[in-house]
Amino acid sequence: MKIFTVFVFLVLCLTQLSWGDSIETHLFSLEKASEDSPQMEVLTFSSPRILYLDSENTESLITARLAIQMGSPVSLEVDSSTAEISKITLAQEKKENLAPRSFRWNPGLYSPSLISNYLKTKTLFDSVDSYSDADLSDDCYNRAHYWARAFEVDHKVNSMKVFVLFTAGYRKENNFNWWYHVAPYVNVKGTDGEYEIVLDPSYEKLPISLKKWVFHFASKANSCRKLKSLYDYRATEDEGGCVVITASMYHYTPQDLDPENPPVGWRCEDIRDIQKALRAPAPYKDWADYTAFLPNHCY
Repeated sequence: MKIFTVFVFLVLCLTQLSWGDSIETHLFSLEKASEDSPQMEVLTFSSPRILYLDSENTESLITARLAIQMGSPVSLEVDSSTAEISKITLAQEKKENLAPRSFRWNPGLYSPSLISNYLKTKTLFDSVDSYSDADLSDDCYNRAHYWARAFEVDHKVNSMKVFVLFTAGYRKENNFNWWYHVAPYVNVKGTDGEYEIVLDPSYEKLPISLKKWVFHFASKANSCRKLKSLYDYRATEDEGGCVVITASMYHYTPQDLDPENPPVGWRCEDIRDIQKALRAPAPYKDWADYTAFLPNHCY
């Protein structure tokens, strides 16, 4: 099961760069791939896969460093077959369209649903399109956001998200070319407390415990520590292994793991990005047929 899961993970991640040669995103970090490599590793929030930039591409290198320092969005020209960036330019920040304040999420007030038993997690799991049979052009964060929104729309369930972040040390030790993965999870009532059950139908055949889910994607890690924010991940990256961060269903990519500026509701641009990246889920022929999926404040 473990070997099969990791194999499928690699196959699906390899297909994710088929979104095209031009990508608009924010950058997380820029670092040398290795001491003797002319390439720089570029971590972006909209790609779990590592991208690469030639260190002699001075103009793009300066732009990347400036964008990281200022928190500015960039436009990348990427060779989808090699994950190599040929050009980086600054892009214009998109305006956010959030829910009215009365519907916004407060980190101290968000209340995830408590599912009464494991069988109900199977009902949730089976109710969504897994996209595992598709020629995927999306990323895990799009699937996870679709699932979380569908759980709320169709089952009135407020789920959570779990991000597993792979450190530079882990990636280099294991020749691993991805830096994060994300999926929704729910809290389930048990005889001796609550359990965290992950719903990731693209890779799993059944709902699975959070601990086992993390192990499937970081089986070679000496440890996976549970932290609270992207800042914690950066501060402890030298410890190696992986980092697990849980968040609300509104968190879209690791960029949202900033404790000073968390998402406070469904952002319309995120929902529309899902609809661009994914085909309409069965049984709908078109996203327009799934009328309840788009939040009311987005019309």
